[in-house]
Amino acid sequence: MDDIILLGMGGHAHSVADSIERTGKYRIMGFLDREEMQGKSYKEYPVLGPDSDMGRYFEEGVRNAFVTVGFMGHGSVRERLFWKLKEIGYTLPNIIDDTAIVSDNAKLGEGIFIGKKAVINADAEIGDMCIVNTGAIIEHDCEVEEFSHISVGSVLCGEVHVGRASFVGANAVVIQGTRVGSHCIVAAGATARKSTEDYCMVWDGKYRKMPESTGGGRGIR
Repeated sequence: MDDIILLGMGGHAHSVADSIERTGKYRIMGFLDREEMQGKSYKEYPVLGPDSDMGRYFEEGVRNAFVTVGFMGHGSVRERLFWKLKEIGYTLPNIIDDTAIVSDNAKLGEGIFIGKKAVINADAEIGDMCIVNTGAIIEHDCEVEEFSHISVGSVLCGEVHVGRASFVGANAVVIQGTRVGSHCIVAAGATARKSTEDYCMVWDGKYRKMPESTGGGRGIR
């Protein structure tokens, strides 16, 4: 069983840790987190040090890491940590709960979390560092670009495209063939029936352009 370090000890980390325990593939050493989290623990897993200790644990022989920080409204923290871990040399495995169903024909990037009873159907493509949360359904021929979050119980019907660093809220539905732009938010319970530009919000059948954020992109490294 290989060792793995987790980055971030918030609520999303609890779900990830549980799925790691269920699969039995990795031994969780503990968490790296902010200074104010030092001395805390989740179950038997302690906060081992700050994020700046990533390099130290790699030098000590740990080769696997996983970002357990949630989307946090924009995904830029997850992206920054991803590129830092890659620069150091870590492997970022996919953590797939043993109750999830993933088609053999689906294409997955790296650092992806797929939660309990999620479904990813034939010929879907999931980019690096996406979160596909509990009970989410991603149907055939969908594409979800990197750093996006498909939330609890949401449904992407067939041939949907979700752009980079976008968020599809709990129990939202994106209708077949619709394209959701990059850095977009589909609100919880909303139905996206038409394609959007980048930086848009969808709620209650309405579409609104949002201000472009300064985060995102490889430049944040």
